[in-house]
Amino acid sequence: MNIPQKEPASDSKPPQFAGIDVGAEELVLVIRKNSKSLYPQKFSNTPSDRTRLVHKLAKLPNISVCLEATGVYHFDLSLALHDAGVSLMVLNPKASHNFAKVLMKNSKTDAVDANTLAEYAERMAFVAWTRPSNEKIALCGYARRIHALNKQKAAAKNQLHALTATAEPPKPC
Repeated sequence: MNIPQKEPASDSKPPQFAGIDVGAEELVLVIRKNSKSLYPQKFSNTPSDRTRLVHKLAKLPNISVCLEATGVYHFDLSLALHDAGVSLMVLNPKASHNFAKVLMKNSKTDAVDANTLAEYAERMAFVAWTRPSNEKIALCGYARRIHALNKQKAAAKNQLHALTATAEPPKPC
């Protein structure tokens, strides 16, 4: 992925804040300028659309981005934003949930969540996300694969046990 590095923030430009609601299939972006939210923008959570989103954010001067840690779905986007030089904060979902409660936001849509994350970036102290080393990323991938294989092994053992627990094999329906 060839993404331009973000230019250093200049003090003459007012800060901008972005919140990204990350889902398995969709990314919803809300940008806040001068304490006003712009219309939500939607991107597919695919490599090409993530690249488009990163290019868009890398071009914006003086922007801070906030998104929630959502299992594996946020990870590729976080790496791409970080590697492009975009100021990024990755929140624990419980922190954003509690922040939304404080703001008394009861509605739960992707656009509302993205706006809440943008407001969090605007109002709270910025804590930059630290990119894990390539070795740690590889180790996590191996651990996930081992976990998946162990689940498959347990399921196969349970199926074998069920088949051998009775003298009469189940008849097809």
